[in-house]
Amino acid sequence: MSKKDLDVLRRKIDKIDKGILNLIQERANIAIKVGNIKSKNEPGKTLYKPERESKILRSIIAANEGPISDERVRVIYKELISACLSLEEGLKVGYLGPEGTHSEAAVLDHFGSKIKRFPNSTIDDVFYQVLNKEINLGVVPVENSSEGVINTTLNCLADNKDIYINGEIYLDINHQLAGAKNFEIKDAIAIASHPQALGQCNKWIERNIGSIKRLEMSSSAEAAKYARENSNILCIVNTLAVSKYKLKVIKNNIQDYSENKTRFLVVGREKVSKTGNDKTSMLIQTENNPGALLRVLTPFEKRNINLSKIETRPSRDNINSHDFFIDCEGHQSDRKLKTVIDEIKDSGAYVRLLGSYPEFI
Repeated sequence: MSKKDLDVLRRKIDKIDKGILNLIQERANIAIKVGNIKSKNEPGKTLYKPERESKILRSIIAANEGPISDERVRVIYKELISACLSLEEGLKVGYLGPEGTHSEAAVLDHFGSKIKRFPNSTIDDVFYQVLNKEINLGVVPVENSSEGVINTTLNCLADNKDIYINGEIYLDINHQLAGAKNFEIKDAIAIASHPQALGQCNKWIERNIGSIKRLEMSSSAEAAKYARENSNILCIVNTLAVSKYKLKVIKNNIQDYSENKTRFLVVGREKVSKTGNDKTSMLIQTENNPGALLRVLTPFEKRNINLSKIETRPSRDNINSHDFFIDCEGHQSDRKLKTVIDEIKDSGAYVRLLGSYPEFI
């Protein structure tokens, strides 16, 4: 290809870029008008509508013919939506901190970078801030594919009747081995991280480092800070923490399982409307007797409603009862799901809907 041919192609790109910019600004102006209308019609409510965002993303991804992948298109549009929303409203989102944790990475993945992020010391604090309108929404971890469910989140969902699940996020958990500087692994005197991260990399550590001292920290971000301040200390952190704390990566992706994911929930004070691609979470409490679980599950089976998760445990407020946390397909406004819920209640069980929300895209 000659220089002349290359110049022609570059001029085409320049023209397209200007066209894209004009369309982005046109979209932003319309978004501002929409925000003004929503503020008048629903004063006091957040302008962020997860059901609307879900429909936009599904429509764009369905129309995508490449060569850019669906995942990259999703990232681009998440940022575009985030930038437009920031012109309408300064959305405030709390998460389990400190900065640089997987929870913050989940916030960025779901909301883009143009929102206000508020780290919290505990999951309970996130729920407290949402309940007291200090933030619009919260993001909390609920389960990890290798470490299991996070009971504190389930407790908070059970205890806070005025908070609803607004969405879900699935984040790939990739652990990086890092330090304040590049040095040989054999020269390290300890390795620091959150206990879950240490557990998720246990086989790799045993195979490649052996019986090195393990320092358990309150978070992987705290481990990053500690390694930054102490030479010859390794830490297990995510890519966000590597960048935020200016660490040197010694080994990438040391997790034992390549499909390691953490599921996060978005929680807020408002219920989410139906999109057609929804999931519903509920808490069902039954007496602890034979056949209790079967009586709960039978109505779902009869109406061919798929269950994506069942978490069972003794009830905290009644030693003679069991709690079932269930995720199923569909929206709570669906006639079929309403019938199922009524049948479960008629069997004598207590049912509380924790929220209906768009399935993760």
